[in-house]
Amino acid sequence: MRDQATAYGWIVHDIVQTLERYVDMPQCRIPSLPVPVDSETTSEPVIAAQELRKAWGIEKGPIAHLLRSAENNGIVAAFGPAQSASVDAYSFETPHRPIVILNPIKDDYYRQRFDLAHELGHLVMHLDVEPGGRLVELQAHHFASELLMPESEIIGQLPRRLNWSQLLTLKEYWGVSMQALLYRARELGTLSDITYRNAMIRMSKEGWRRQEPGRHPGLEQPSILPKSLELLESAGIAAVIIAREARAPMNLFSTATARQPTLSNATAEELTIEAHDFASPEKGGRVFSLFDN
Repeated sequence: MRDQATAYGWIVHDIVQTLERYVDMPQCRIPSLPVPVDSETTSEPVIAAQELRKAWGIEKGPIAHLLRSAENNGIVAAFGPAQSASVDAYSFETPHRPIVILNPIKDDYYRQRFDLAHELGHLVMHLDVEPGGRLVELQAHHFASELLMPESEIIGQLPRRLNWSQLLTLKEYWGVSMQALLYRARELGTLSDITYRNAMIRMSKEGWRRQEPGRHPGLEQPSILPKSLELLESAGIAAVIIAREARAPMNLFSTATARQPTLSNATAEELTIEAHDFASPEKGGRVFSLFDN
């Protein structure tokens, strides 16, 4: 699954590279603040998150639209295909600009924002570092917490005893889940370990670890690729032309350039027809589907 996700990511890269021949995209402004992969201190990821806020001109308080902030600073985001949904959000650097692939079935505004903040941490701190290591993921988690919930601003607002009404208010104000707020409260010492564990037991019992109470805003949506495609189509350049120039199967091209997750699967017959457009059997071409259908 990780190999398939990586392959899809590079198809998105080819689409981005093709679109950039026709459309001006935002300049890439991603500070590089490497953190040693064996470092267990939280101070370095916290400083990196603070520096990213400064570099992007983010004012105090909640980040209103994290995905838009990332795109305005040159990061391209796209939803992944449903077939690779078991792989969470992931990111990678390319010779042109960073790319973030969002999970297509995690239909949760708050968790999607934290996933994106986590991936921004990797892009800022972990270039050329293999993801998945315990300390590397912990560093990205600390980065995301500070980016979305700066300690200097939130510590006075966090509960010092379990108060679900207060947590719900903070959730909707800061744009993060109650689970993230509870973790942050324990991390900053406003809640004890015992209180934190009791809170998580209550959340599991109520089914809140799967779906929390409160408002459920729509997902933050990518705009760079969909808007680029709309501009070209308004100029008379059809999407299929761009897809073929990018050497991208049309079903994956549509997924990559969509504002919302695309959860329908192409049939095996449709993929076979598409494959013939890219590698004619008469010419000895062999095409393997990226995903089983």
